[in-house]
Amino acid sequence: MSNISESVFSFDSCGLRLFGVFCEPFERRSTLALVFLHGWGSYRIGPHRIFVDMARAFAGNGFVSLRFDFRGRGESEGESDKITLLDMITDAHKAVEEATRIPGIDGAVLVGLCSGAEVAAGVAATNPKVRAAILLSAPLLGRQDGANEKISQNTDMAKNYLRKLFLRGTWRKIVSAGVDYKTVFRILLGRTFNGRVMDKNPGNVKEQELAAKFADFQGRCLFVYGGNDPMLPRSEHGYRQLCSGNINATFRTIPEANHNYHSAKWEKELIDIISEWLDNKKTSK
Repeated sequence: MSNISESVFSFDSCGLRLFGVFCEPFERRSTLALVFLHGWGSYRIGPHRIFVDMARAFAGNGFVSLRFDFRGRGESEGESDKITLLDMITDAHKAVEEATRIPGIDGAVLVGLCSGAEVAAGVAATNPKVRAAILLSAPLLGRQDGANEKISQNTDMAKNYLRKLFLRGTWRKIVSAGVDYKTVFRILLGRTFNGRVMDKNPGNVKEQELAAKFADFQGRCLFVYGGNDPMLPRSEHGYRQLCSGNINATFRTIPEANHNYHSAKWEKELIDIISEWLDNKKTSK
């Protein structure tokens, strides 16, 4: 880390103080900031610290970045069991605004994983400062495929948490209070999908409109999925349809990877794919 610096970063969103980390290289090669967006049940480091590794790797290539905790997550203020996808989109808009106030920064590239990718797509659709978006393991925006997709993905998340209960590392996190208990138990009990109560949610019209708005995004998009991610076929197909008009989209798959790229090999391959894509002059200028 001798060629980069990291500092605490905080900003206000709807009266709540959100906290994060600003990562900066000693020599910048872009006027764009990478803004990392985590998913439900996570916080700014991402699963297995993948956002930390990515931010530092990209800083080594000359990119500044901001990774922050959404309201109700990590160190940020707010109640985790009350936030919605639209709240997260509001927080992300504020993060872009704050990042582009940094001297020498005039735009943003969003990097979202899982529900964070949904947030990235929602922000990209309506924020002119967003020049590009990197959507990793992105679910269908606005639940284009309906209730069956919600149930399927919720079941997969529950299975993943149950599997982790038998891992030694999970209990170390529990003892050290490194687990978001509320989110885990809501998923295991089947009460919510992506933070929304399934049996009480009649459907958010504004959220459903996000897909149509995203189709008009003028920037570049990179979609990456793991070959063993159960949401890959439907989600990639849906996004390919959305991007068939104006969006300059690239789709990549890491054949053996799971939803969170949970191995050093998959993480490295993911970072290499993104680095190559960022090297395109249309993104890095």
